[in-house]
Amino acid sequence: MMKRIILSIYMFMISVLYANFQVAPQIQKLSLDRPGTHKIYLKNDSNKLEKIKIYSERPKDQKTKDLYMGDWIIVYPKLVYLKPNSKKVIRMAARPPKGLVDGEYRSHLVFEELPVKKYNNSEKDGNKVGVNIDVIHILVSTIYGYKGKLQYDGIFDDFQVVTDKEKIYLASKISNTGTTALNVIYKVTYYENMKKLETENLLAGKAMRENYLDSVVELNKISKGANKMKIEYYYRVQKVAKKVKEGESEYDEFKLGEKLISIEKISKDKYFKELEAKELGEKKVKKEVKEEKSKVKKDS
Repeated sequence: MMKRIILSIYMFMISVLYANFQVAPQIQKLSLDRPGTHKIYLKNDSNKLEKIKIYSERPKDQKTKDLYMGDWIIVYPKLVYLKPNSKKVIRMAARPPKGLVDGEYRSHLVFEELPVKKYNNSEKDGNKVGVNIDVIHILVSTIYGYKGKLQYDGIFDDFQVVTDKEKIYLASKISNTGTTALNVIYKVTYYENMKKLETENLLAGKAMRENYLDSVVELNKISKGANKMKIEYYYRVQKVAKKVKEGESEYDEFKLGEKLISIEKISKDKYFKELEAKELGEKKVKKEVKEEKSKVKKDS
């Protein structure tokens, strides 16, 4: 009898749009001062059995493992079978270590669809080749944990006005020196000498804890005569949903500082060349420091 050959082809897709199941909520915010149990809801929208594995994963943009909370997240169950068009509740809890420093911690929670083995009559024939094509979907939710008092602070520098064809952008570097993510708004006022022109608000982006953000935002109200600009930087915090009245902003804003700069435009190509040179210089310095520390350690 010829040996049966089974060929399995797995196509991996990371996609929310085409997944056969749903996860809610996709963002969880936990208090680490009074840890409790939280619910996650899984829903199978397909007409087939779904097998889902759940596990924690460290975010790629997380600079240090000290801020990763995945090692102390407990999920039950970790393996779920979802019947067609059904729902299931998953329970999750955080068990932070003693002596945890105040601030924000973060982890991804991954929901990975696993292939469910199928049997059919053709597999009984040892001379036939079976081909299973399974599309594997992965959904990722984000878990935030908050301990004690949060501090919001940052360093704002490297402001440059960058041109790209007919569009003009404000580039800057936001270094987060606080203990939680910094969601930044720029309030920009343009001047021609001492004459005030237009004002606009810009969403600069989010700099994560102990990390930095190279922010680039389009300037929509800058005029040809403008030669100076005042940049006020604010961080914003989402209000509690129950306290938001109709028509009000869902965020509170707090000012961190301001800076007045002269408008000296540079091209996009020149900006990226300068940025690349700066990054290479920083990497070189870090490498030299690391080598020096290693040398001192060996000598001692």
